[in-house]
Formats: sequence, structure tokens, C-alpha cells
Amino acid sequence: MINCFEPSFGVVDFEALKGALDSRAVGFGATVSKFEQEYSSLSDKKFNIGLNSASSAAFILYAYLYERHGECVVYAPSLTFTSTVWAATHFGHKIVFVDVDQNALFDFEHYKKIRSFSHQRAVVMPTLYGGVSHFSNEDYFGDEIVVVDSAHCVSPRCYSDYIFFSFHPVKPIAMSTGGLVSTNNKDFDKFCRSYRNFGREPADHSYTISSGGFNFYMNSLNASLGLAQLQRVFEFIKKRQENFEQITEQCENAQFLHHDVSSSYYLGTLVLPKDVDNKSFIEYSKKCGVQSTLHYPPLHLTKYYETDKITLRNTEYICKHLINFPIHQNLSREEVKKISGVLKRVF
Repeated sequence: MINCFEPSFGVVDFEALKGALDSRAVGFGATVSKFEQEYSSLSDKKFNIGLNSASSAAFILYAYLYERHGECVVYAPSLTFTSTVWAATHFGHKIVFVDVDQNALFDFEHYKKIRSFSHQRAVVMPTLYGGVSHFSNEDYFGDEIVVVDSAHCVSPRCYSDYIFFSFHPVKPIAMSTGGLVSTNNKDFDKFCRSYRNFGREPADHSYTISSGGFNFYMNSLNASLGLAQLQRVFEFIKKRQENFEQITEQCENAQFLHHDVSSSYYLGTLVLPKDVDNKSFIEYSKKCGVQSTLHYPPLHLTKYYETDKITLRNTEYICKHLINFPIHQNLSREEVKKISGVLKRVF
């Protein structure tokens, strides 16, 4: 079976790993700080805080936004991962689901139609689906807090006040577990660094508790894996791009989701014809030895978030016809040809 996702592990910074082990600072140490510093060239932000997941980043961020602004109204696509939306609701923020466009990205035209204006701060939280680095139309009113979920892209090129990343084992930068949040907000940087370490601050040969917090920090072992990945991530991205382009060239009539020049090519994605649903296609491709997947169920239709008050027509349509297919860097030429052949039979 040709799998959709393959770990990008292949290089390890053994010097950094050995240094972490020798220092016995495997929980949190200088390796994490080094990774944070080096990631600034990708995030283009002054402050980069290493965490144990992107979910932790969202949790801390929405705790911070509630403390500073009270209840916010968060506009987010329904086509996204649950943890970022749940973090907002957990801290008392109101979620308003926004439709997606033809490229499965936050639909700014729909957002402009449904945006309400009140004393509550508006937060816009788009997702860089599939690895794209920016949106087709970044059209804000100018009073929003912009939070970008860049879990699929390592080098975003869109505006944001806060942006978080995921380093799951099959993401473009892979760790056993890890995440990072980036910002130019010095106040949030201080808040987040305390929150990720139980809210502790050194005091009198011990520590004091200055804020809420939990065990959210990145450990040095994962940071050493991340440092090694930084050295080769664009080599892997180029390979995934080549695989994607070879497949798309063989399937001219297919509706592929587009990637931009700085995309991380995390997912190869297409929208199937109207008469082919993705569940049927997934079974068909499995019989052919190629895994295809449906990445996210629309949150507004799930049991936990379900609501009868909204219809997101494009989200609901493409989620019946959207599938992801393998483009990862470990594919052979023969496997790329096989994937192309499976897709071509549908169009």
C-alpha cells in the first residue's frame, strides 16, 4: 500500500542530540532556544516559542486573548482541526464558522458578509490547508486579531498577529511531538513562556507562580530533531512539489487544489467529479494499492459542534468530494506513476 503520509525523519543532528543527552537537559534546554532562534527565518517573527504541539499553542493563545480582551468572536473555517476551535470555546470565546473557497481556504467574501460589529474583539483564524503559504484574498476590515493556523506550512507568506506550527511526525518538519507559536507581541511572548512552564518563575532558590500554566514546553530531544529537519526541509518540499506536478500533468481534467510558490506541499488534494463521492473513491484506491484520505470532517456538522443554524455550501460540497493523495518525498518514480494511473481512471 502506498501511504498518504510518511515521516520525513531521515536526518538527525547527532551533535545536538548528544549535547542534550550529555547535559542531561533533555526536558528543556539550550537546544530548544537554538531551534526557536533558527525558526525566526521561516516565521518572519521576532518571538518564536517552542511548545509540545500546535494544539498547546492554540490553548495558550486563547487563554491570553481572553485575559487581555475578554470574550472574542472567532471566525474560523469549519474545514480545520478541532483543537484550535475547541481551545477558543474552552476559554469562552464565540466561534462563527466561515465557508471555504474552491481551494479549501478561508473564504473572505463569506466572512465579509457575516461579520458582525460589536464591543467584542474579532479574531480571524484561517488555516493554510495543504501547505499553501498565503490566501487568495487577504481582505480584512482592519480591526481584527489575525491568528493563522500554519500546521501544514513551514514558511507562511501571509499577514498574521499570531501564527502557530505543528511538528507532528508526518508534517514537513517532523518531531515525535512538537509545535511553535510566533508573534511580534512582546507581551504575549512573556505570557506564553511562563504558561508553557506551569506559570512558574524563579524566586529565592525556588520559584513562584505568576500565572496559569501547564506542561506545554518543547523538550530538547525533539528540538534536536527539529534542528536537523530545518537543514533539509526545503529539499523534501522540492521533492514533494515534483511529485505533485508529475501527477497533475498526467491528470489534466482533474480539479486539483492549487499550491503557491512558497507552499510546503504537505498534501496533494483534488475535488472529485459530482458523480463520485470520496468514500467510494477511498475504497477504490485502496483496492488499487494507493491510500487516499479525507483530512477533516466539517466541524459544524460533527456531533460536538453541530448546529442547525448555518449552511456552508462550498464546505459541505467539497467535503463530499475532496480527497488527499500521496505526494510525500519517499515516493519512487514507479509509485508516482501508479498514483497518476489511479487518479486518471476517474476523470
